[in-house]
Amino acid sequence: MNSKLAFKVGLFVLLVSAIAGYLIIMFNGKGFGVDTKEYYIYFDSVEGLSPGADVQVKGVKAGKVNSISIENGKVRVDISIREDITLYKNARAYIKTLGLMGDKFVYIDPGTPDAGELLSGNPIPQAQVYASTEDVMASVSSAAEKLAQFIDNLNTAVEKGNLEELIVNIRQLAKHTDELVQENRKAIKETIENIRVLSLSLRKDLPILIAKLEKAADNIGTIAGENRKDIRLLIANLREVSKALKEKTPQVLENMNKAVSVIGETVDENKDEISKTIKHLEKSAEKFEKILAYIEEGKGTIGKLIKEDKLYEEVRGGIKSFTKPFALVEKSTLDIMLYGEKHTGNTDAKAGMAAMFSSKPDRYIYIGLLSNSNGSITKKDIYISGDQVTTQIKKDYNILFDIQYARKFLTWHDKEFWVRAGIKDTTADAGIDIKYSKNLWFTSDLYNFDRDEVPGEPKNPQLDIGFRYRFEKYPFFIKAGGSDLLNSQYRGIYIGGGFVFRDDDLKYLLGAMPRP
Repeated sequence: MNSKLAFKVGLFVLLVSAIAGYLIIMFNGKGFGVDTKEYYIYFDSVEGLSPGADVQVKGVKAGKVNSISIENGKVRVDISIREDITLYKNARAYIKTLGLMGDKFVYIDPGTPDAGELLSGNPIPQAQVYASTEDVMASVSSAAEKLAQFIDNLNTAVEKGNLEELIVNIRQLAKHTDELVQENRKAIKETIENIRVLSLSLRKDLPILIAKLEKAADNIGTIAGENRKDIRLLIANLREVSKALKEKTPQVLENMNKAVSVIGETVDENKDEISKTIKHLEKSAEKFEKILAYIEEGKGTIGKLIKEDKLYEEVRGGIKSFTKPFALVEKSTLDIMLYGEKHTGNTDAKAGMAAMFSSKPDRYIYIGLLSNSNGSITKKDIYISGDQVTTQIKKDYNILFDIQYARKFLTWHDKEFWVRAGIKDTTADAGIDIKYSKNLWFTSDLYNFDRDEVPGEPKNPQLDIGFRYRFEKYPFFIKAGGSDLLNSQYRGIYIGGGFVFRDDDLKYLLGAMPRP
């Protein structure tokens, strides 16, 4: 009955894995049988971008990043997009950030048809990288440091007395301005009166001058008899100028007279307002001086920031600490795996799911939940009756768990050697792995140390040695190898496989889901 339950659980997990894998492939823009076109782009830097990242055209998901490599001092990014989407020769490519967590994707502006179609296999000529979340947080930190420098400068100015000297100068300027207005009030009125007299004089004398100009023009016309044709145009122009002056001058003089009157009236009417304004400036200077004294005493938030070094350092340290978690999250990776495997010797049939979190390239933590058709030992009871000893073993067919910590300890000829320790199938486990290439691992596990307590079971722990291969373009992996190699009665092979999704794939999948 328990074996049937475990089999059903395993079958259900594999079915859900198959559906999830199908959804990932369909939603990530590169499903089975979908024709694509290949392009490549050169960037100066692609920090945070990884193979498998999304490619969007005008905001619509259109493909994926296939690979990233270094070429001639530039970063080459190979992408594929759906064949039904057309790019043009003036297309532009950008690396943008998705949300605050810093997830990167390639955004493409397809260009315009008049530039001509960009055929598959050609580079997208124009590329740009927008600022990342880490750059933004660095800018925030820089701004905070500049603010701190400003506070230091303000504190220095207060200590040296420069601001107090400035306030005294402003007060003296206001006082001198008031005295200047009072002392020169009579002179201002005399100047306005002189302008009015000049205006009246021009009104009287200018028409006479214009008449003389007209008479002179007539005389010139008479004297220049033989040259009339040559200077006719000049004389006509002089007449036009004279006519225009005659028509416009009275209006101009009247406007000048009105302007002078308005200026005089404004000065008289606003004498009290000018005095009030000067007094307000003096009061403002006094208040500003009190504020500076308040700051000088270390009161208020600004005063404490200036005077208390401890608070100042805490503010700066808090701003710097605020930016650290974002850098850690952006550099970390998370893989989610759904898998199943079958052992021929001990007849174990396992199915489960696991997560592998890596904060740095040389370490990771592995956590998983699984079911095993053979269960696990949870209790051992021994009964002694005379010379007869009876042993009862209780097995648990519930969910088992894995918790392991792995660390790289050696790199030799591009091959990485890793050690693992922790719990596997709810028993102690130790392992040594070799990362032969990006997608191929050779693994070994030594676990199940308590099996010797079960009657009829071998005394040696279980040793599995095999390989795990992850496909480059699809979220599948397979594994196989020797099972229970230390015990001849259970020695056999194991084979399995499943789906592995990077955290970026899960975000794209969730982002593609329709929202209510």
